[in-house]
Amino acid sequence: MPTDEFDDDRYEQFLQYFLRDQTRIFAYVRTLLPQYADAQDVFQRCSLTLWRHFDDFDNERLFLPWACGVAFNEVRNFRRTAGRDRLQFADDLAEQLADRRIATLRQRDLRSSAMRKCVEHLKPTDRELIQLVYEEMRPVTEIAESAGKAVQTMYNRLSAVRRMLLQCIEKRIASEEALG
Repeated sequence: MPTDEFDDDRYEQFLQYFLRDQTRIFAYVRTLLPQYADAQDVFQRCSLTLWRHFDDFDNERLFLPWACGVAFNEVRNFRRTAGRDRLQFADDLAEQLADRRIATLRQRDLRSSAMRKCVEHLKPTDRELIQLVYEEMRPVTEIAESAGKAVQTMYNRLSAVRRMLLQCIEKRIASEEALG
């Protein structure tokens, strides 16, 4: 257990990053290993390695790509020691899968961030409609009834808001990608 305040802060910081991204890190490992049990074993080793080497992590960078790099090395070590009795991906295929998975995770993060920003810029009534439908999972018929509006009117408004969000998200992603 950490004993001083710096260690406590560093441990909390690690947990914050790790707990936020652990599902994606496991999904990344699972992409590279066809057997679920193998992926679980490697993920456990990866988790320990991430903690042991967290002092090497640069806070100016994103945690997930760093963690996936560590995970890739753990997968490679596993594959090296697993022996020839198992069906394994060729090294170049494993690297291609790893690269694609990281790109997918980055794209998903980019879209998620753009979505949050776009929702923040909606009119309050539109933001509330999105919240009721997608966060609270309330039926549009119920929302329309409580607002005293026709169901079709509410569906039309929801459709218009979705189109606005899609356009906003696409513009933000294009802008982010243009910046590099």
